[in-house]
Amino acid sequence: MSQRRVATPLSFEAVDAIDRRRLVAAGAALAAIPILGRDHETFAQGATPAPVAGGILRAGVQGDPTELDPHLTVLAAAGLVIELVYEGLVDVGPDLLPQPALAEQWDISADGLTYTFALRPDVTFHNGRVMTSADVIYSIERIRNPETGSPSASYTSGIATVEAPDDATVVITLTTPDASFLSKLGFWGVAIVPREEVEKTGDLTQTMVGTGPFTFTEYVPNTQVVLGRNESYWEAGKPYLDGVELSIVPEDTSRTAALVSGTVDLIEQVPHRDITTLQANDAVVLAGERTTNLRWLVFNLRRPPFDNVDFRRAVATAIDRGPIIEAAVFGHGEPLLGLFPGAFWAGYEGEIPAPDPDAAQALLAGVTLPDGFAPRLLTWAQYGFLSNTSVVVQEQLRQIGIEAEIDAQENGIYITNFFSGNFDIAVMGASGYLDPNEWLEQSLKTDGTNNAAGYSNPELDALLEEGLGTTDQAARAAIYQQAQQIIIDDAPWINLYTSNTFEGLGPNVRGFEHMLSGGFYSLRGVWLEE
Repeated sequence: MSQRRVATPLSFEAVDAIDRRRLVAAGAALAAIPILGRDHETFAQGATPAPVAGGILRAGVQGDPTELDPHLTVLAAAGLVIELVYEGLVDVGPDLLPQPALAEQWDISADGLTYTFALRPDVTFHNGRVMTSADVIYSIERIRNPETGSPSASYTSGIATVEAPDDATVVITLTTPDASFLSKLGFWGVAIVPREEVEKTGDLTQTMVGTGPFTFTEYVPNTQVVLGRNESYWEAGKPYLDGVELSIVPEDTSRTAALVSGTVDLIEQVPHRDITTLQANDAVVLAGERTTNLRWLVFNLRRPPFDNVDFRRAVATAIDRGPIIEAAVFGHGEPLLGLFPGAFWAGYEGEIPAPDPDAAQALLAGVTLPDGFAPRLLTWAQYGFLSNTSVVVQEQLRQIGIEAEIDAQENGIYITNFFSGNFDIAVMGASGYLDPNEWLEQSLKTDGTNNAAGYSNPELDALLEEGLGTTDQAARAAIYQQAQQIIIDDAPWINLYTSNTFEGLGPNVRGFEHMLSGGFYSLRGVWLEE
């Protein structure tokens, strides 16, 4: 089919006009719902004929998931698979608004502490058993249990109690009001799992048994993941596809070639070098543009000299984001000084200063460095834009007299090294966020479960607590302005850029929606035109 199809944008100025009734009983918390504002757009394909069931969607993905247990990973490559097989109480749609999933409705108490969820009737796990409130309690307690070692534990850390008055009702009580709580429940790492499947082997690393639109068939590490249609899925008529085959294609040129040749129907993370070329290809549709992703440097503050704020400020002063964006994403990105871009409702409003190598060297002059100092720059082998980022950062460090050594690791090894503190400086990327608290609380609060930097600032901790307890979005935005300024000044992280992200679709793919938070959630509504 040669007719060009153009993706249709949804302006975020119109987000507030979306029918809030689909949030059911959550109206009292609407002021706390995280949304993008002003300039952001999301893309979906234009009007199409009525969906047709059948067919296998072949997708090319960039990273190997390495881990299939939803409670044991936060790796984006794993999330692509997990969100197709598992579900939580709440989902987050393309507009970043919470929407019903396994909970068909909920009520929030006037004090913002108690959430009462009514579960959908007759939802079954892929093993055939009916899902009940007991599964919700088990899953949340498994995430919270320190023995599990779940990187998603921070998403449930504010929970005081989880109770089940009956099989179809779950009551969650928080220790303090949390304006981001529904968004936390919408994260795929807070999936509901069946106890009996975990207890067979102690975890879910070898199998996947959820309630989602697709069932697990096969995982061949570094090769492919195969999923089948859930014939008993609770959403009538969906999914339309008979299955999904996810081929792991880390090489950018190979992924693009597979899409253009028709070997695959869809690719994630369209290589930035190919965006302009593919936009001119009548047989390809690019869905997307902006997403809520982050790319940044992390210092290990447990090691000298990275514990010295002058060293960190020196590096921050030397960083030139323009060449990084050109090399890493071929200009398809936006520089960041704060954690959040200006179009996000909590976006940082300050100016990005020009790089100043002389000022950076002046700061370094006051820092004692060991002879032969050569910090290890941990980066990703399977994500070209992040490995390219590390090359430019390495050169910019060299210009101020720091000879960093790049250490490119496969996904699983990188994650182990990063979260165990086995690094000096790390190039880090995150696929997306739903609420500003999501990254701040996990990664920069003193007791954050993913605080790989080992950073602690009581003033920041207090601001984050204040932000959680505030439901007015404008007031929250002001709080997060202050929080971002502290991070800029202390520089445990150096925020680099947010990249424009596209999925590439073949001519027969219909119903796909680009997710601002990243991922393949919309595949449940995708179908293939004959």
